[in-house]
Amino acid sequence: MFRLLFIDDSKLDHIILDKLIAGIKDFNPVLHSYDGEEALKSFSDNPANHPDVIFLDIRMPRFDGWDFLEGFVDLQSALPVKPLLYVFSSSIDPTDKERALSYDFVTGFFSKPVSRPVLEQVLAACIERTR
Repeated sequence: MFRLLFIDDSKLDHIILDKLIAGIKDFNPVLHSYDGEEALKSFSDNPANHPDVIFLDIRMPRFDGWDFLEGFVDLQSALPVKPLLYVFSSSIDPTDKERALSYDFVTGFFSKPVSRPVLEQVLAACIERTR
């Protein structure tokens, strides 16, 4: 079982993820956060109990995905195992993808909404990582 944290301010995107992931029992539990700052704080509060995978939206009000990534720079080095971190965005600006992938701990960049093939690809990466 792989713990997945979904950080996105869109309730609709959370619903879409829940519907798509319902048939994939390997992702359990699925944790939801609507705020990047809250999610970052949860890592600081309990670094040993972190997710295996993070899906992060970059466009959120107040504390966005970029803020989360900047805060995660120092935090991730203290984690016993670094989570696979995927950035999701509705942005079509290629510089957003470039910027996200410039962080060495970002595993990939996908367009929103999350799709079943992407979930299967991420699951394969999780399984491969445990071998």
